[in-house]
Order: sequence, then C-alpha cells, then structure tokens
Amino acid sequence: MAIVNEITRNIVKNAEDGDSIHSLTSKIGFAYSAVYRWISELERFGVISLIRKGNKNVIKINKNLIYKKFKELDDAVSVIEKDSNFWELVKNLKLKIRFIKGTAATIWTQGGFITGDFYDRIYFLEVEKKDADSLKKILRKNGIACTEDKMSSQRPLVYISQREKLNMEKKNGLPIMPLYELVSWCRGLHLENILEQLNALYDLGLKVKYAEVSTNA
Repeated sequence: MAIVNEITRNIVKNAEDGDSIHSLTSKIGFAYSAVYRWISELERFGVISLIRKGNKNVIKINKNLIYKKFKELDDAVSVIEKDSNFWELVKNLKLKIRFIKGTAATIWTQGGFITGDFYDRIYFLEVEKKDADSLKKILRKNGIACTEDKMSSQRPLVYISQREKLNMEKKNGLPIMPLYELVSWCRGLHLENILEQLNALYDLGLKVKYAEVSTNA
C-alpha cells in the first residue's frame, strides 16, 4: 500500500498534537472514513500515535524519519506549485514590470542558456516605482517571496529592482527587457556565451564566438 498520497500529505501537513480525527477531518476536507484509514496507516509507520483522552482519541505527532520525509516532500511540492503560479501571475499583472538580467537571458534564448539563478528559482524583475508596493503586496498575497536587497532561502524568490520609467516587450506572454538592452547588458559583463545564443536565434550580426574548453581526464 502506497503511504504517500494526497490524503496522507494533508494529514501530516495539517495535523497538530491534540487534534481529534473529527477536527482534523474538518480541517483538511476529506471524508472521515478516509482520514481514519490513513491515520491508522501512519500510526503503523510510527508517524502518528493515537492516545485515548476522555471519550475520544487524540493525535500525537512523532517526528520520526518518515515524518521528516513527508515534510521535505511537501516543501518540494509547495515550491513547484508556487513557481507555476508565479509565471501565470506575471502574465496577467496590470503593472509596469519586466524581467531583466539572467532571467531575461533565459527567456530570450528560449532556454538555450539557463543561468544558475534561474535553475535555483531566483528571478530578476524590474518595476516602475509607482507600482513597486503593489507588486510586492500581490506577490506576498500569493505566497511568493520577494526581496530588494538581502537574499533568502525561500523559493521561488523574486529579486525586485525599481526604476522611474522602463521599456518592455512581450516574449511568450511575459514582460521582458528589450533585446537590445539585454545585448548591452551581456556585452558589459562579457557574456559571450549568451550573446552567441542570441545571435544564432535572432541573426543580430554580432561578432561573437564562445567555445567551452573540454579536457580529457
């Protein structure tokens, strides 16, 4: 029997010491019979103990290895869900925003070049100052972490910078810095590897050549 499923994930995520099965059922919205069945399975694996208190059984959480694995799984799923929500959210925001830096490079190269920050779900977003507070409120309301200075371990993380006025284009429905600005940014940092990708995609006439050095062990 597979112990990891939507019901057990919700039980482990939401159960607190002292909950009854009835109160937990109300909290997570599944049928009592299903919650009872899977609590019994979690008890068999030592994740939960049922303790008789008065005329009812109450839950005690045992933070064993399986419990910790459930929490790790829930954290990973939460990050993926927030990440997906973020990209849909950005497409529909009525604010003056645009992706910049490595995030813009990844989008413009259509994934031909993916920065380490992008892999780590750190995204660079620029916003007009008049819309900055609104952007931060919307992101936080949707559970998406953002910062303007200090880095954070939360993911996804939106690194916000502000500008009085900004130009933007749309690429695959996403607001993004114009290609000529990205090229200028890459040149300033000598990012020939990105420039070569852009040149191949958009025939920019750039005289760049990047080659990785390979060695044989």
